[in-house]
Amino acid sequence: MVDLINRAVRTALFFMSALLLAWAVVPEGRAVAAGLALGVAASVVNALLLRRRVEALAKLAAEGRAGRAGLGMGPRIATVLLAAMIAYRYPDVFALPATLAACFFVQIAVFFTAIAQNNHRSDGKG
Repeated sequence: MVDLINRAVRTALFFMSALLLAWAVVPEGRAVAAGLALGVAASVVNALLLRRRVEALAKLAAEGRAGRAGLGMGPRIATVLLAAMIAYRYPDVFALPATLAACFFVQIAVFFTAIAQNNHRSDGKG
């Protein structure tokens, strides 16, 4: 799981560098590129929060202890809300639809990375 998230975060960072290049080259699309970059940044933060949570739960399960109650999904929702609020507050800099669409980039990248990894490891049966 951690390997999948690391690969997806690496993909997100490459995508953000392409967005920076698009922001510099295409002045008409700066708001969209900046909105996409803001959403991808929020998605990366969410992925890192989720990875930390999964590692903590795996450690507790390996030790045989019960998991403690925590904030759960709250910080990840707050991250997306913060990105949306920034895009809403500065509409001339960030495109809100682009920001909201890009907030799910790492999750989608994890899905496709898992499919590619599963196809690579399979022996052609099933």
